[in-house]
Amino acid sequence: MKLQPKNLRVQKFLQRHLRRTAFRWENVTDRRKKRGRRWGMAELLNSLLLGFIGGCRTLRAVEGMSEDMGGFGRQFVGRRVPDSTLWDTIPKLSPSELRDQLILQVKHMWRSKELRPVGLPCGMVSIDGKGLGKLEDDANGTAQKTHNGQGSEYFLARTLRAVLTSAEGRPCLDQMQIGAKTNEMGDFTRFFSRLLEAYGTNNDLFEIITTDAGMTSLANATCIFEANKAYVMALKGPQQELLTEAERQLGHLRKPEAESKKERYQGRWVTRRIFRTFEMAGYHDWTHLQQVWRVEQVTEFDDGKIDREQRYFVTNLHKGRLNAQQCLLVIRSHWRIECDCFGTLDVQWGEDSMPWRRNGVSVDILSWFRLMAYNLLQLARRRTLRRKLPNGKREAPPQWARIFEWVKQACHSHIPRKANAVCA
Repeated sequence: MKLQPKNLRVQKFLQRHLRRTAFRWENVTDRRKKRGRRWGMAELLNSLLLGFIGGCRTLRAVEGMSEDMGGFGRQFVGRRVPDSTLWDTIPKLSPSELRDQLILQVKHMWRSKELRPVGLPCGMVSIDGKGLGKLEDDANGTAQKTHNGQGSEYFLARTLRAVLTSAEGRPCLDQMQIGAKTNEMGDFTRFFSRLLEAYGTNNDLFEIITTDAGMTSLANATCIFEANKAYVMALKGPQQELLTEAERQLGHLRKPEAESKKERYQGRWVTRRIFRTFEMAGYHDWTHLQQVWRVEQVTEFDDGKIDREQRYFVTNLHKGRLNAQQCLLVIRSHWRIECDCFGTLDVQWGEDSMPWRRNGVSVDILSWFRLMAYNLLQLARRRTLRRKLPNGKREAPPQWARIFEWVKQACHSHIPRKANAVCA
């Protein structure tokens, strides 16, 4: 079977996904004044979403993309949408309603078996905080007031995000703004409760929750345990007593239970090894604690120098739930929230520089569109567009610049015959 051109494959992918309930925008309230409405709300929301999917860095670029739409794009955006109209529309939207659209999107992907775990017997969610950049205002009291070290003050938008790092596409499941007078650890339980409420307490979407040391506390671990989930939390200085005992139990071990393959990273060779102990179960009020891990990262430089870094983790996973190699994959996968989600949003969409609009409410609103675009394109980039090679493996994911180019070509082209039948 002859391989289809990538832009046609992208077009079919978008045709299938953009017809789903999440992108019909039926539950998004139109808060514009009735007088003078020239564009339907769905058309404006489609313009914003397609602008992100097409990699547009400004609202003027979104206007240009809407003007150049072909028959395919005209299904979603009927005519050119001025950037001034989009500018006025954005702050009138509701972040909570857009959150509902993101959750709908993820649930569609979940039901379509597109979020199955890779390499693990269960789903895994990684939770971490991210800064969205400097705001022009305090975002109705939710942004943190800080300074640049030289006396100049500004407001910083911060958010907690949950990413399904066990899935091939690493989609973002939810986000919540961090309060102005608290931090990641203080808002963790509230965010985790929202996440469970959105996807159900007894869901099979995820079982394991991973965090870095900034959210490691007995209260947060207990919250996860009481929800019948498993935690894997990094262990550092703030939990000094636990860390000291972990170092005593694991620090002298030299024979790892599992070791990763040597891989090339930023011009160096990196190997990871895992050591586990079950002797600390129930240690020091952590009654649900089952095991502690030490992960040793060995970095070999080209000049022969070797660097060894030790990291410790606590978990309530039972001994037989994961083998040592899978435990190592859990630790490795946690960093996908930074490398895949956060890094992509900053590099490819400039999230930390807050394009399009810079006031607090609008930044929050646009972040939901950006996450929906990220979820959609990551699924295409890591699953749909990777053909199998003769050796059974799949080719590397295409570069983001090419994805954006294919999306624009798809939107500017005609409607496929099958799509015409669907529209009719």
